[in-house]
Amino acid sequence: MFKRTLVLAVAVVLAGVIIAGCSNSDTESPPSASSKIRVVHASPDAGAVDVYIGTSATPWLEGLEYGQASTYLSRGTGTVTLVIIEAGADPLLLLPPYVSETVDMAAGASLTSLMTGLVQSGADEDKVRLITYSDNFQNTPTARARVVHAGSDAPNLTVSIGATGQVLADDLARWAESGRAGNVYEAGMIQDIVVQAAGNQITSFRAPALEAQKDYYFFLIGLISGPGVATTPFDLLIVGPGGALALETIEPRSFRLVHASPDSGPVDAYVAYGLGDGFTRQIIVGDLPYGGATDYNEATIRQVFIEIYDVGANPDQVPPKVSQSVHIHDEADWTTVFAAGLAASQDPADEVRLFSLADDFGVTPVGFLAGRLVHACANLDSLKVDFGNDGSIEATMDRFAGNSEGWISLPEGTGLTMVVSEGAAVVDVFTTPAIDTNYYLILTGIKDGSPGFSLLSVTQNESLGFTAPD
Repeated sequence: MFKRTLVLAVAVVLAGVIIAGCSNSDTESPPSASSKIRVVHASPDAGAVDVYIGTSATPWLEGLEYGQASTYLSRGTGTVTLVIIEAGADPLLLLPPYVSETVDMAAGASLTSLMTGLVQSGADEDKVRLITYSDNFQNTPTARARVVHAGSDAPNLTVSIGATGQVLADDLARWAESGRAGNVYEAGMIQDIVVQAAGNQITSFRAPALEAQKDYYFFLIGLISGPGVATTPFDLLIVGPGGALALETIEPRSFRLVHASPDSGPVDAYVAYGLGDGFTRQIIVGDLPYGGATDYNEATIRQVFIEIYDVGANPDQVPPKVSQSVHIHDEADWTTVFAAGLAASQDPADEVRLFSLADDFGVTPVGFLAGRLVHACANLDSLKVDFGNDGSIEATMDRFAGNSEGWISLPEGTGLTMVVSEGAAVVDVFTTPAIDTNYYLILTGIKDGSPGFSLLSVTQNESLGFTAPD
């Protein structure tokens, strides 16, 4: 639990506040002109908190946990000060609060105050804060959704509905919201909420069916740099008129790493998560050779932050070869993450990077297998593949991506001629290995360099190694 440091100047001021708290002004019945306010706890490193109103020495809320929303408190008009401290702390110890903020309570107002940011950070852009929103959305016969970016370490985010592509928030900066009016949201349906950063999907959530003629906040909270402390990964918190809603269950998924960076040599790979004192690295594989594939590791969130180092390197002393958040796909039980590109390159077009594909093998005819091609060669542009050398193109691939056709059916247990072209020019010809389970065919290496251009085959269970051109 984070412990606050005694600050004498603040202690003296707070002492005066608590002495003044002997007044009974906070226990008087509200006048006829009233308002109401509630608190949402979204500060991932704060733990449970107590909330005090004004100068009262008795907490209004006790033990409000991260990810919870309180009920509304009816108040009169005027201003009210919310003082939030560590749960169970004795106000008479005179420790500074996590946050103390004065809120204007206009007649008829319905307000939601969000505690977000990091209590362990002193940086202005990251530190804990209280943001208050008016709940007066525009009336509509359906539901309305208002997106708030409260991810404590996240970049700008775009939020949309997966089934329709409707954008709920576009390029939303941290601490910003999509607008007081909210967005029309179809009621009565379970929806997948997709979150993207810089055009790349980083995670998704399954929202429950919302009620018509009601307004909801979609708070994006937690730490996007990884699982964080066990209870604070990046998350979606939906808060309606009656409080927080449980998300629909999204089952755990698994991921593995395939090493396809030809100049990296053997590597150690870690999952990194958390910030500040809570930052942790956990090794997922040591001494993974070029062309190797790890076992699958379980993931309970839809993105993980992976760091890759030279074998034996001390992560606390040297920079990683690559450090990147990658998406864990929800449409399949397994995701394969590829390390590709050149570690020694200074050109952004071919430098080492990570990308992921869903192992959604689908259903294939009897006697056929599902295969997918991956272009992981750093010094070739878009490629085409003709299986059987019959003049037809079965797969097209951009660099550092899977083939655009998705999974394709290939004969089981049969080697095929595989003609690889760049534009109109043939690059190389391979004979695929005879494989009896679903697989990836990964074009990697360095064309006209060392290690040379080759075909790496990886099945659901293991790496089969490299095949040289015919």
